[in-house]
Amino acid sequence: MDSTPARATAAADRTAAVRPRRPWLRAAGWAASVAILAATTALLRDRMGAVGDAGGLPGVVPSSVAVVTYVIANLLLADTWWRVVALAGSSIGRGDAIWVWAVSQLARYTLSAAQVGGRAVIGRRYGLTATAGAVTTLVEIGWQTAITALLVLVTLPWWLPGSDDLRWLAVVGIVPVGALVVGLVAPRTLLRLVASALDLGPLARLTGGRAVDVAERVRLDRGHAAAFTLRFALNTALRLVAFGALFLAVGGDLPTTGLLALGAYAAGQLVGRIAVFAPGGIGPREGVTALLLAPALGGGPALVLVAATRLLEVVGELAFFGIARFVRGRGATGG
Repeated sequence: MDSTPARATAAADRTAAVRPRRPWLRAAGWAASVAILAATTALLRDRMGAVGDAGGLPGVVPSSVAVVTYVIANLLLADTWWRVVALAGSSIGRGDAIWVWAVSQLARYTLSAAQVGGRAVIGRRYGLTATAGAVTTLVEIGWQTAITALLVLVTLPWWLPGSDDLRWLAVVGIVPVGALVVGLVAPRTLLRLVASALDLGPLARLTGGRAVDVAERVRLDRGHAAAFTLRFALNTALRLVAFGALFLAVGGDLPTTGLLALGAYAAGQLVGRIAVFAPGGIGPREGVTALLLAPALGGGPALVLVAATRLLEVVGELAFFGIARFVRGRGATGG
């Protein structure tokens, strides 16, 4: 499995880093980056206010652990996306892929699912076609959603009692879990289905209706599917470590309410992913998690937990953005 990304890096090194851009395109790239950072900074200030209103961060040590863990999880996701892209035959280097991932990830705070179009557009300056960028990003989102939905279903006995208004979430969760099973058994079939949906959706103009053709070139087999599933599961586990550290810091007790906390976290994440009207899932995600945890944890601690979790996630993404800025390859000339 590792040979494919290695070949991608070698190809990237042999190729001229990137085709030069016209000055106005470079200026547009810088303007887009500034707009994304401005939106993220505004979100950061808003989340800081929410944490302050809820009672402040739950300690320096657990908060630091959370930020470091989020940075590691982001690196894992960016590296995994690069490996998926490599299977599509694209020759983008690892550093450039990490940069594209970091920028587009922040873009989702300006518009829901903006990372799909972001990677399609930004990746083009690094030799990645818009279609490949969009398809591989949807694969990433779908895989993460499936892992989250699986957690929602596994923890049903702990979070569902007394939460009849969220019973629909258990039904919705069956769909991505079913897709995960199909992806492990027949990954190319699932990839073609995703590409077909993309060609019919709002991004069809961006991909030019070529998503299915790109999907056919992706060398995804069961071995790759299993390896990627483990990577996305590890990403979820890392984020749960961060959430668990904050949960303990606000007075949570893992032996008695740990599984409830796990289910509440997963339920909030799943709602945030399907709440397309909310950029980054902000609002619905925190609301569901706090609602499920409040009876056992208390309303105040639950609000501190969800507010701090989102704030530190944003801090982790901004920190990763800064790291990615210095590891991108020779292809980056501005913006």
